[in-house]
Amino acid sequence: MPLVGFLVRTLVTAASLWIATQLVPGLAFRPPAWTADAQTNYLIALVVSAVALGILNAFVRPVLFVLSLPVTCMTLGVFILVLNGIMLLLLSWLPLGFHVDGIVSAVVGGLIVSVVSFLLNHFVPH
Repeated sequence: MPLVGFLVRTLVTAASLWIATQLVPGLAFRPPAWTADAQTNYLIALVVSAVALGILNAFVRPVLFVLSLPVTCMTLGVFILVLNGIMLLLLSWLPLGFHVDGIVSAVVGGLIVSVVSFLLNHFVPH
């Protein structure tokens, strides 16, 4: 069952990333040519990016959260949106095909990914 939960969370994150790239002009997937089929490359980049974002959220985000705790408290938690955007910027630095044009696009994309992930995780059974 842990594998099923991992797969569900990965698919939810991939769907959230896809929705964010459709809604935010500064977010895009430009996958490398892993196969001859462009659609397959896109899906591979989407799933690999979702796994990478999960790993970043598991290991890097807690460190950044603790370091930014004073700012987060001063902004009454609003800085967490910026932290989510920073996670998307970090994801875009990896050579996976996910690109972010700037911090504003990253913050808006992070908000969309967070909301969509929350909603999908609420309605998808684990």
